[in-house]
Amino acid sequence: MTTDNGITFVNVVDVDPARQAELVALLREGAERVIRHRPGFVSLTLLASTDGSRVVNLARWRSADDVRATQADPAAAEYASRTAAIAGARPGLYTVAAQYDA
Repeated sequence: MTTDNGITFVNVVDVDPARQAELVALLREGAERVIRHRPGFVSLTLLASTDGSRVVNLARWRSADDVRATQADPAAAEYASRTAAIAGARPGLYTVAAQYDA
């Protein structure tokens, strides 16, 4: 078992299954154009539910301050607004309590 420093931004996004691919494309665009270039960014994983009703965004950051600074950035805020226009987001910040690897 390991524990890790840093912070994880988890956003569970509920979406109409007919718009899941559109949402994934939007989140990928935001990650490629804005998020991955922000200070403190470590990694990002997008998960699409097999029933099409959700997308989970897991973004690792060095600190919560890095997340807050990114959320305040106008370019990132634009993508958040575009996401909210097509889906219902439930974001939160998490720390790693435990991690098990093979």
